[in-house]
Amino acid sequence: MNGRAMPMNSIGPSQGGLRYAAIACVYVFAFLSPLSITLGQLAQFGMLIITALVVVRHWQDVIRSPVFWIAAAFIVYVLLRGLSAAFIEQPELSSEHLDGTGTWVRILALPVLILAMALVATGDWLRHAVGALVVMALGFLFFEILPTWSWEDFNQALTGTFRYIFGMGHSRAALAMGAMLIGLLMFVPALLLGNGDQPRARGTWAIAFRASGVLVAVVMLLLAIFVTKSRTGWLSLIVALSVLAILLAWHFRRELRRPPVMAGLLVLVALFASGVHFAWDEIERRAMDRADAIGEILAMESLEDAWEFEDGNVGARGAYKVFAIQLWLDRPMTGWGPGDPYHMMAERPLPPVLEGRSGHFHDAHVELLSRLGGIGYALMIAFFIAIIWEAFRQVRARPRTDRVGLGLAFTTIGFVPFMLVAMLGTYFLDSFKQIHLYTMFLAPMVAAALARHINAPRTNG
Repeated sequence: MNGRAMPMNSIGPSQGGLRYAAIACVYVFAFLSPLSITLGQLAQFGMLIITALVVVRHWQDVIRSPVFWIAAAFIVYVLLRGLSAAFIEQPELSSEHLDGTGTWVRILALPVLILAMALVATGDWLRHAVGALVVMALGFLFFEILPTWSWEDFNQALTGTFRYIFGMGHSRAALAMGAMLIGLLMFVPALLLGNGDQPRARGTWAIAFRASGVLVAVVMLLLAIFVTKSRTGWLSLIVALSVLAILLAWHFRRELRRPPVMAGLLVLVALFASGVHFAWDEIERRAMDRADAIGEILAMESLEDAWEFEDGNVGARGAYKVFAIQLWLDRPMTGWGPGDPYHMMAERPLPPVLEGRSGHFHDAHVELLSRLGGIGYALMIAFFIAIIWEAFRQVRARPRTDRVGLGLAFTTIGFVPFMLVAMLGTYFLDSFKQIHLYTMFLAPMVAAALARHINAPRTNG
């Protein structure tokens, strides 16, 4: 018997038709989703079919991956919870619960899982995951940024209190630009030096030219994040970059002693410091805009104090969170079901401050807790932990010279806390264009985990 090891990033033995279909679906989803939800969803349907084929053909390998079972458990739990709420607990609201079930099945675990399976089916998940992220950025540029670009509005946002949203909406603009900045920073070594087996020209002028291009891109993204004036986006990015700074300093502690690396880091630090100095007045204004309301929150003696907040904006948001937490505490394990709880709770009437407002709680964490309970929330957190675990595994397994693989792993490590903090400020999980964004950043490490089992060394007689 002769042993034959499969390549680390590929699926084998590969089927040509399946590979080409997977590549087409991945890039259509990545590039065209900002232009057309219909095309994006068609690509998702294609990836769903590819996922079924991969699972059938590699069932014994797929079931060895914990991340597959966590994703499947979340999907199955949503289905069971929805059917139970619709036909047993609240049959008078069956249509709302069934609609909610359909929504929650289509978000978080399922879109990430099917994109990951499609990446594995491409034959080289790493290459196409990185390529799809680049294509996604181009899709944002061509279909959402350039068509709505206005120098006048951008300048007003840059120099005044006006907010610029790039045709995406405030929360999505901040999330998209912040995620792209994280990815760009994590791929800086690969952009400057190339990958280990394909090094780029390393002359002083060549590196300086590429570094100048990277700095321009970083500055543009920093300005883009600033003009959204999104406090949640700013906080999310600060947390993500702080986490990454600690991890990168530890992992590359030997490399940090090299003069070129130290010089590059000093340039980045100076760039961020200059940006903060330039924007400080506006940052301070946005930070202090709700200082009194934040003081009210800190002085709360009971949850019901949220109904009395004087600040209308923060008061409503505080009331959303408090109301959702109260709903969750009534049913801590299973929640009230996947239907929209905001308009359904005769048992706990809405506080006056929330009457007539929209049907979500402006906080994805308490939204999930109130609807799916502690079990659903635990499954979501377990899914994120499995993704981070795989990212760390990739970091440990790849040599320092594999700058592309390491860059993708660190991008995921930065994106997860970025997304979790952003979830505190808004509810964006069920918007297709937001699904497109977070799926693109979470799926690569799920693909890595699946590919490791599917491509495990085999023996042939």
